[in-house]
Amino acid sequence: MWSKKLFNWFAVMPYVLYIDTDILEASLDHSVIARVDGRQLVRVASAAVAVVVVVALFPAGGVTATSVSPPAADAIDMPLTTDTDGDGLTDYQERAVYETAPNQSDTDGDGIPDGAEVRCSAVYPDADPLRQDIYVEVDASDNLTLANDTVAEITRTFDSAPVSNPHGPDGIDLHIVPNDTDLAADGAVDSTVRDGDHNDIHDYYDDHFDRRDAGYYYVVVTSEVAFEGDSYYVGTGEPGMAAIEPLAETELTASLFMHEMGHSFGIGPDLDGVDANRYDADEYESVMNYNALYERLGYSDGTDEVGRDEWAHVGDDRYQPSVDCPDDDCATGCPAV
Repeated sequence: MWSKKLFNWFAVMPYVLYIDTDILEASLDHSVIARVDGRQLVRVASAAVAVVVVVALFPAGGVTATSVSPPAADAIDMPLTTDTDGDGLTDYQERAVYETAPNQSDTDGDGIPDGAEVRCSAVYPDADPLRQDIYVEVDASDNLTLANDTVAEITRTFDSAPVSNPHGPDGIDLHIVPNDTDLAADGAVDSTVRDGDHNDIHDYYDDHFDRRDAGYYYVVVTSEVAFEGDSYYVGTGEPGMAAIEPLAETELTASLFMHEMGHSFGIGPDLDGVDANRYDADEYESVMNYNALYERLGYSDGTDEVGRDEWAHVGDDRYQPSVDCPDDDCATGCPAV
């Protein structure tokens, strides 16, 4: 009886329903505003909550709700279930909650749909649909690892990259996800396919890469690497995958990792200066330059003599491994890992 009277009262009066968000769990979606017969209503929607405490009813326009962030004006009359870009987030959520683009399934352009970045936290830990995320699975043989200091150097380099995002500061969030550390190795891990097991990078990719369906890149850390049969080299990379040897110093290993990741992104040896000694380090300011390898960590920003903006390539045009969800439906499912 009470609820019926309250509904009738709300239906005939220009009142706005406010909910004190301080008493709600932070996980609740409490910034959604809808229109009911032309009247504003602040809604709280969560599968984990069955009861909502109403604090007060106030005349429309008579109070400022400082704990509620209003959505974009064009979101207020939007149907609550429409998902124009098919990314698993409704247009309403994209405009009013996440500030992502309702007509663009991957707002930040990192290759991962907005809905998956929001929903699939087990696959994409700490993902941000408004900032580029790159995920790398790292396997290793002989119980080797990437040292924490090495990982920190690499992630700082990406974090300060001159790559713009839809909102917020420039940079890329690189996520290095360690996986197996005790894989077998039958001699040097070669760049080219060879007979036998565990002797080329493709063996590891085919047999041990757990996150291949999730758009991850793949790196193998091993005791010995070969390029086209030549074990003189300490790293090799191609689109989507790489192998490196850990070196004696943190910055050396970090620089080698960045170099081979450049190949994984599609910065190939066919480009001027890449994998060559043609330019001095100051003429071609990139870790892809053999004369700058082990002295630099970053890629060129296009202001050097070569004039190629490699960071722009990484941000906008890099090779991106595909994201494959069950039944090709990333709007409701998450990639298997």
